[in-house]
Amino acid sequence: MKQVLFLLSAALVLLAVENVNAQQSLDYATAYKNAQSGDKPLLVLVTAKWCPPCQSMKKNTIPRLIEKSAFKGFHYTNVDLDKESAVARQLIGSRGVPQLILFEKKNGKWTRKFLSGYNSVASVEKFVRNPKVRTAGLDAPTLDKK
Repeated sequence: MKQVLFLLSAALVLLAVENVNAQQSLDYATAYKNAQSGDKPLLVLVTAKWCPPCQSMKKNTIPRLIEKSAFKGFHYTNVDLDKESAVARQLIGSRGVPQLILFEKKNGKWTRKFLSGYNSVASVEKFVRNPKVRTAGLDAPTLDKK
């Protein structure tokens, strides 16, 4: 009986890991191209390794949201400020990190909304369900390198 329970537990863990991996972030270029096709909005988390609130979002908040399938209706991606500085700077402008940015296409135009700083699971869930948060000056996601 213990062996059956152990095998069942192991199978459930593997299934959960596969589900989380299936929802892991895409690279920015892929997420951007997918969002351009118009099937789902683009959700981008801009972080940096040297930023403690960023690391807390990446290691605590985001995995819990992925487990809850909170990003299921989005193309989700991470952009590291140090590794992809040109893209990150285009996305966040002069604002700091962490920055969670939501791009949605409405009536043929892109809207851009964002959350700044560390955010809890509840606040991110609220944001992705009803993103009535600050809007940024730029109105479309981009891959242009400046």
